[in-house]
Amino acid sequence: MKKLIFLALSLVMVLTAGAADDKRQSTIHLKNGEYVTGNIVSRDDRTVDIMVDGVKYVYTQDEIAYISHEAKKKNYDTAKFRGFIDLGYAMGLGSPRNDYWLIETSFGYQFTPNYYLGAGIGVHNFHAKVDTYPLRYDKAEPEHNDPEWRSPFIPLYVEGRYNWRSESYHTPWASLKLGANVINHAGFFASPSVGWHFATNQYFTVNVGVGYALHTAHYRLRCLGDTPGAKSDGVGGAYIDKGAAFHNVFVKLGVEF
Repeated sequence: MKKLIFLALSLVMVLTAGAADDKRQSTIHLKNGEYVTGNIVSRDDRTVDIMVDGVKYVYTQDEIAYISHEAKKKNYDTAKFRGFIDLGYAMGLGSPRNDYWLIETSFGYQFTPNYYLGAGIGVHNFHAKVDTYPLRYDKAEPEHNDPEWRSPFIPLYVEGRYNWRSESYHTPWASLKLGANVINHAGFFASPSVGWHFATNQYFTVNVGVGYALHTAHYRLRCLGDTPGAKSDGVGGAYIDKGAAFHNVFVKLGVEF
């Protein structure tokens, strides 16, 4: 968890350090060793005009050694279809407490520079702690009480996302995912999160986020046959239908394309 937080903070510092200007910048390197950075407004085979803080400078081709350019950023005002892939780690709160690694995806449409709507699927690889459900206690080495619990949570969801400004620029965002857990652990899923979008280059961008996730799940708790409410499993054993709500906070890093 500490390593993931350190990685997220490091990424924020690196990307923020290079985020001084949302416009594409060019640097003219002169033959005398000096250089100037700004926006090139005119260029021909004789001269290059560059704007620096509202002032235009003109250099001849004979004065210039070479010109370098900042990586071009993607224009999200025209790229409407969107895809997200996130990796993260979630820490359990309260009881039952379970931590997990997560992979989440989302694919959808950017209706305006501010509003996105999509759908996705996630894999939340729960690791149940010894003193919480759904582990059993009647053995020296705790084991999964419900055999199906060995599978991770697989939530399906819709996602609504709001950007404070166009994603062609660096911007904060807020997201809400609502859906259901499927495959072995049926239940409700909800996850609000906030973060920062870095407009890095023309192919993909980087997102950093933190948030909260709620899972509800149903599973079978093994028990003795005379336990109130017990049901037969058909192979000589008995179980009780159980349910639980799992609360987690998470940090995640992702790419967007």
